[in-house]
Amino acid sequence: MTVGVPPYRGDTLGSHDAATTVLISAHNSIGVAEPVKLIGNREQQQRLLPRLARGDISGFALTEKGAGCDIWDLRSYAIPVREGGVLVGYRLTGEKLYTTNAPRRHDEFLASLLVVIAQIVDYPHEVTRPKSERRFGAFVVDTSTPGCYCTRLNYMGVRGIYNGAVRFDNVFVQVADRLGEEGEGLRRALESLTVGRLTLPAACLGNLKQCLWLARLRAQQRIQYDRPIGEHTDIGSKIVRMASRSLALEALVTITGIWADAKIDVRLESAAAKILATEWLLESVLDLFRIYGGRGFETPESLRLHGDLPAPVERMIRDSLINVIWEGTNGILTLWIGREGLAEYVSQGKAFLEFQIGEMAQALPFFAKVVGRSLNCWPRIDGRPASAAPESAWERFVTKKSRELAQKSLWAAARHRQSLARKQLLMTRLVKAGMQLFAVESVLWYVAQQAVRNHQLAEGLLQHFCSQVEDEFNPRPLLSLRRSLWQDDSHVFRLAQDILAGKAEWLEEGIHAWHPARHDREDQLAFTMGEHSAGFPMKH
Repeated sequence: MTVGVPPYRGDTLGSHDAATTVLISAHNSIGVAEPVKLIGNREQQQRLLPRLARGDISGFALTEKGAGCDIWDLRSYAIPVREGGVLVGYRLTGEKLYTTNAPRRHDEFLASLLVVIAQIVDYPHEVTRPKSERRFGAFVVDTSTPGCYCTRLNYMGVRGIYNGAVRFDNVFVQVADRLGEEGEGLRRALESLTVGRLTLPAACLGNLKQCLWLARLRAQQRIQYDRPIGEHTDIGSKIVRMASRSLALEALVTITGIWADAKIDVRLESAAAKILATEWLLESVLDLFRIYGGRGFETPESLRLHGDLPAPVERMIRDSLINVIWEGTNGILTLWIGREGLAEYVSQGKAFLEFQIGEMAQALPFFAKVVGRSLNCWPRIDGRPASAAPESAWERFVTKKSRELAQKSLWAAARHRQSLARKQLLMTRLVKAGMQLFAVESVLWYVAQQAVRNHQLAEGLLQHFCSQVEDEFNPRPLLSLRRSLWQDDSHVFRLAQDILAGKAEWLEEGIHAWHPARHDREDQLAFTMGEHSAGFPMKH
């Protein structure tokens, strides 16, 4: 398919307010709308989706105290109710934790509809049966039903989210509100998490762009040792890293969005994008904190008291911490990528390892399909397949390291066999290598687009990002004088100065930010004196 790169505005909310982003994301992606659209029948879609369109809020109730990422250990249960031998509904009992959008306040729901995952049992004690025997259902629960209770919880960050505990006490759910067939509810409902997980990298992108803008502003205005701090390479390198990661993350968000719209399976790619986005953002926010120094430790209200720009750095730090553990913790997601990504490859490759002639012949079509997919999965560039473009040094780097990764993965599988899943440090290293190569391939594709490659510094930031990744694969000795390009002071200095001069300002498009150039002197003075109270106006 031939694609352009449309103006991206999905990061606007992420740059402005994390709590609002969470509310809208949870409602649209993992709330009732997406599961009903994916697995609901026509009657459910016609009955429920109009309610959401009219303004009803929804959420997704999965997590429990004793079952975080181990979702097979859920203890909430639904007992079938039959009348005259005909199934008419279920009696739902259990407690859910960290349910987004559920409580407005204690004992008052914000969400009118929740997707609830529970075991289907005939008797309550059956919830402890072996995991292999457990069956789950996904149910749409109207929170106005008798027996629904909620408690709003408080957190160190993202303090504006409507998130808390929900309790169901013998709540009747009609059979018409069960999503899918009995026993497949968990698997089918979790499919919505793939699309939902893509919203987090988009939100992180807006926040990362905000980091870049705030860092650039501070580096230009703060004078230390007779020069702006942006002219010190230690600060400049942080800004260059933010800018190159903003470019790479925009590439990841764009390509995964294109694939999702084309109904391509992006379970692994969305998980990888989530991990990379949240880690990059957290590191960038901490770099921003170092750039702002003591002012990064103050609240915006405190900064206003002495006439400084009320940059919400301390809030950004608190808000960004949660990203690495919700929508699946990064550690668990990394191991899941390893298990899912290697499963078929290892099973098919086992025949080659053991030189089983018959099985080898059966496995050949699988590997042929893998090769074909790797050559054709990227959208066309300017009307040409990506493979038709001249191969760059970085594409050769990706090809070489991908082969090494495949060889080492197969070797690890051959050595550890069924115990590979328990070799978590080994699996993590293999998956991280794969994610870094995915990021390089994405940014190479993105910068090759006509709309992007014409921007100033696009090529320089591409080179910088790829060099950082290369240095992770081929680290230099600490005392070596042969340093990689991205660590060279003169190169980083020039790139940082170009960024401070506004040549990469296109990376910040779409965010909410206060910009001195958009206001007259009187307005700037009022802001400096602390008279502005409306926050950051939109940066056009």
